[in-house]
Amino acid sequence: MAEELIEKIVEDQGNGIRLDRCLRLWISSLPQGLIEKAARKGNLRVQGEKAKPSTRVEEGQIISFPKVFLNLSVDVPQKLLKALTTADKKWLKDLILFEDNDIIVINKPAGIAVQGGTKQSKSLDAMLEAYREDCKPRLVHRLDRDTSGVLVFAKTLSMARWLTQAFKERTVQKVYWALVCGVPKKREGVISLPLSKKADAMGEKVRIDQEEGARATTYYRTIDSLGNKVAWLELIPKTGRMHQLRVHCAEGLKTPIMGDGKYGGKEAFPLGRKLLHLHAQALILPMPDGKNMSFCAPLPKELQETFAELGFINV
Repeated sequence: MAEELIEKIVEDQGNGIRLDRCLRLWISSLPQGLIEKAARKGNLRVQGEKAKPSTRVEEGQIISFPKVFLNLSVDVPQKLLKALTTADKKWLKDLILFEDNDIIVINKPAGIAVQGGTKQSKSLDAMLEAYREDCKPRLVHRLDRDTSGVLVFAKTLSMARWLTQAFKERTVQKVYWALVCGVPKKREGVISLPLSKKADAMGEKVRIDQEEGARATTYYRTIDSLGNKVAWLELIPKTGRMHQLRVHCAEGLKTPIMGDGKYGGKEAFPLGRKLLHLHAQALILPMPDGKNMSFCAPLPKELQETFAELGFINV
């Protein structure tokens, strides 16, 4: 017997957020495990199409989900935000590069998740929500757990909508720095290789897929190099695919990012350091008043040490 589904329409507060978060706007106590189970069974839908918990929803869309979800609204107490320690608050304050009434810009450290999940005990979105009691900072883009650099949160719903659309329309310019193993044959150029996520015996990886992959484009420029061993690259992604820069460097340029064993194997560790040498160095945001706001993030200490050891002094 098919499970009974009900429908609800996404309102303005749900615009641009993940489907699982939208469901929790309606049912605050809904466990992530039940959401994922419903998705696997095909009982989570957006506009009639099967959807994943991570699917982004938009205002006015119709969401279908199991009716039994509604029974949980009074059974489980709402999860409270974990209080921050004095050390946590100081740590967060030191990360902030810029803040006004609309946005918070931080220099994200490597090794911490941007968004919480079933396997994440600590995440920046939850910590910022606890840190700023007067507002709920909203994610409008992401960085991988192991990537450092510029990350922006919206402090108001209207700014969240604006920036979410800007990232979607690719009017935001993102600039990354990477240290790669080897030197590209051409000092600058464009990598245009379609990507898709595939599972194998080693787990899930993003791969080049000419038949079913989504279009992915990255512009690159060699800033400096150390013989033919290591290069310092500037990377400007025009699309925002999962692990795009890592795969484009490893497969497109044949120069894996230093510390990226997932895509570069053993050759990604010429200095023996496990840290991923990928840093979101700058972000240029188009704002509602027609002006651009630019932000730059200094390299973290660990990356500074590698740059210095390799003799790259103009950082």
